[in-house]
Amino acid sequence: MHRARHMTGAQVAARTPRRGAAGILPTSISLETALYGLIFLAAVLTRFWDLGSRALHHDESLHTYYSWLYAEGFGYQHNPLMHGPFLFHANALLYLLFGASDYVSRVMPAAAGVIVVMLPWLLRGPRLLGRWGALFASALLLVSPSILFYSRFIRHDIYCLLGTFALAIAVVRYVERREPRWAILGGLATGFLFTTKEVSFIVLFIFVTYLAIAVALRAAPGLLLIAAGALVAFGAAAMTFKALGVGPLPGIPWDQPTGDQIWRFTVALFRHPVVVAGIGIALLAFVAAVWLLDRRRAGAGWIEGILGSAPEGSTAAALRTLLTERRGLLIGAGLGTLVFVVLYSSLFSNMMGLASGTFGALGYWLGQQGVQRGEQPWFYYLLLVPQYEFIAALFFPVAIVCAGWRWLRAWRSGSPLGHRDYVQAFLIYWAVLMLGVLSWAGEKMPWLTVHIALPLTLLAAALLGDAAERLVQGWHDWTPARRRETLAAGAGVVGLAVAWFLVMAWASAGPYVEQATSFGTRLQRTLRPWAADHWWVVYIPWLLLALLLVAAAVRLGVRRTLATLALAGAVALTMGQVHVGWHMTYREGDVPTDMLIYVQTSPYVPRVTKELEALSQEMTGGMDLEVWYDSGTQWPFNWYLRNFPNRRYFGTQLTEKPTAPVVLVSQDNITPQLERQLEGYTFQQYPMRWWFPEEQTYRRFAYAPELNNESRQNYQDDRQPPFTLLDVAGSVWRSVWSLHEPQQQGKIFRLVAFRELPAPIGSYWFRVYVRDDLVPYLNGLRY
Repeated sequence: MHRARHMTGAQVAARTPRRGAAGILPTSISLETALYGLIFLAAVLTRFWDLGSRALHHDESLHTYYSWLYAEGFGYQHNPLMHGPFLFHANALLYLLFGASDYVSRVMPAAAGVIVVMLPWLLRGPRLLGRWGALFASALLLVSPSILFYSRFIRHDIYCLLGTFALAIAVVRYVERREPRWAILGGLATGFLFTTKEVSFIVLFIFVTYLAIAVALRAAPGLLLIAAGALVAFGAAAMTFKALGVGPLPGIPWDQPTGDQIWRFTVALFRHPVVVAGIGIALLAFVAAVWLLDRRRAGAGWIEGILGSAPEGSTAAALRTLLTERRGLLIGAGLGTLVFVVLYSSLFSNMMGLASGTFGALGYWLGQQGVQRGEQPWFYYLLLVPQYEFIAALFFPVAIVCAGWRWLRAWRSGSPLGHRDYVQAFLIYWAVLMLGVLSWAGEKMPWLTVHIALPLTLLAAALLGDAAERLVQGWHDWTPARRRETLAAGAGVVGLAVAWFLVMAWASAGPYVEQATSFGTRLQRTLRPWAADHWWVVYIPWLLLALLLVAAAVRLGVRRTLATLALAGAVALTMGQVHVGWHMTYREGDVPTDMLIYVQTSPYVPRVTKELEALSQEMTGGMDLEVWYDSGTQWPFNWYLRNFPNRRYFGTQLTEKPTAPVVLVSQDNITPQLERQLEGYTFQQYPMRWWFPEEQTYRRFAYAPELNNESRQNYQDDRQPPFTLLDVAGSVWRSVWSLHEPQQQGKIFRLVAFRELPAPIGSYWFRVYVRDDLVPYLNGLRY
């Protein structure tokens, strides 16, 4: 700005962006805008390309089928089992507009995924992520393997992620600059969020508690002492009642409860001693809080008396504006409520959906806590996230250390923290609590990973943005030699990372050897013999990297070297994420060699469907082929047979000899009686769905005594439960210590980099029975 004052008129005109003939649109764009444009194009390409090739997952087929029924005029009623109503309304609309297909089914999740990638554009402010940090955030979200995969997957999680991100942006933008539009966005995002998935309750808990802590620190720190005291008192009361033999809380009647069951549960819940004690403690804490706030306001109004002295830019000041200038709050709350009511009532055709979407949804999923569907261990996400989100996982502890150091320095010097520190503290709080709550939850599934990946990725982007700003600030003042040295250091980091990958890939690609395992004899990959005897060779790139960093620190300084290391390391790790995401999403998206895929419908299901469609066209000239199918093949074949009007569902067993040309039967329902009933048919067997081999991989990491099923608590050795905390810690240490073995390092590298599994994937099979006289026709269509 100082230089601009001394420019001549011609110089100013030369620096002013040219505009088109209409004088509105510039004829040139900035580099930043161009980069966002490239990211947008890449997001569209990666999310929409080849969407329909992967077979629909079991859950996807549920979502698509009920959306299709809605589009066909059969109505829709919210059921907590299948989460919120937005997905079903959105897909039903797409089916009405474009017809029902696997590709169209995933169009809306893909569009949501593109929006998620572009939302960091709203955080470009210097007090938020900064221009560099926001740009890095978009780039990292673009190449996030988990977010990419579930942007191409018709589940609720990508919508929930979109609502969460929009709400987070509304919060930090309103605190930064108290404009009504951010309050409106916050209300609308909240309403939308609750129409997606019950993770929204966790998100709201995290956001509200962070904001409450931030307000209390500014307005009345004593409130934090009251809250802490109440929590300690409640914990002590709960432990005392347990020691006295008081039973657990009554189980929630989550499986289609009747009104009488709900009433009896409510009465039993509020009579339970722990709940009574909790209500009493909460009332005492409330009275103490009101007394404290009443003293603080000193006779003034509640809002101005408590929040009036809050400094500008603080959460407390933002809350004061929100409560006094209510226009944005009221509009946002109204729009959010409208979205909630319209969707949960199924366009006002099912008003009971308002109850099922609130108390019903919360009660159902709290009731599922003890069911532990999936029976995943406490360390599930601690092992899942680092396999895919390399940058987010590695930069998380670095970001915590850096933030802690800045806060400590600010506290010691008495200087206030900036709003960017506030944003990073919010991201750390969000990431830690989301990881903790989801790890504690009884049901852990791979698609929930995206809710952990989002705050971790934003936090990594904030750190990289700071590093980029540090280098950019000094770039213009450096000599050409210093610039070349910085670029050489960065290129050296990337090159050594690539070199380590290549050396490790070569060293671990040894011959296959037959080895006895718990599931039989299997060919197992071993190390190259020479590499096994000279394993130190794989550490050479790390040694060279250490020497490079020391030399760079001497030449460039420690801070610039660390900034260069962060940016160059992010480039190398991005290459790894692209490699992992490409393999999982595009090469083997329906083959569960990835832990993130979990269970997947096999590609044989849509292949069989195409063969049946061709056979139907051959026999009937349309889709009138009669196909019978059982309970085990109902999903996903309810969806895949939707265009066969003569399909017939017969449950678990045939009650009569079939007359249909084709019968589909799952492996669970194959009995001698059924085989006699299907005499005159020829069958072909296929895997219907298959799954990642959990028992032979990550479950061996540690004991999991929190699981109700004792047989799944230990896959590491032959010890039997119960296990103490010391036992669990010992099991973790044994797994960590095993990493010093070259064979173990090679095994983990091959697993993460190339998805070479130590065990075969599991399969659930089904049979396609074709009447004998039609077998030649079907073979002719196939071959």
